[in-house]
Amino acid sequence: ASAAGKAARGISEDNTVRPAREEDLPAIAEFWRRSVLSTNVTYEKEDTEADLLVKLEQHFPSKWRVDVVEIGEALVGFLALEKDEAVLAQIFIDPGYQGRGIGLDLLRRAKSAFPDGFTLWTDARNTRARAFYEREGLTLDRLVKHPVASHYRAHYRWAPSNQRDH
Repeated sequence: ASAAGKAARGISEDNTVRPAREEDLPAIAEFWRRSVLSTNVTYEKEDTEADLLVKLEQHFPSKWRVDVVEIGEALVGFLALEKDEAVLAQIFIDPGYQGRGIGLDLLRRAKSAFPDGFTLWTDARNTRARAFYEREGLTLDRLVKHPVASHYRAHYRWAPSNQRDH
């Protein structure tokens, strides 16, 4: 995008997307937790920042390919892809940086990484995320009760045939 186009959408010129490093994991867990809290969706058992760090350590780099968004010295977003399964496992943006096109950039990276399509899960109550996915050409595949908790999860699918100029 042009500099003017980026400025119009609020994306910083010093926005860098790069592969995550092991030393990034604590910062990712910290803004991941803030991002979850910003959805105002509550859970019977809330994942703490420490829980999210353990999840990251369990999946990175063996199962997830993780890219981070860096603005200046701060990590403000991440994307985790399960390459073997064509799954967008995680996509979270620090609440202070939401609405600037960062999530859209990461979602486009997922589409490029999986040109034949991918799936993802999100909490069915997360209306902001669901509206974003639907606006960007993903289709709701099904709603499924969480295997352990009482809430429902929404399963989305993206395929090139879903696209309407997305």
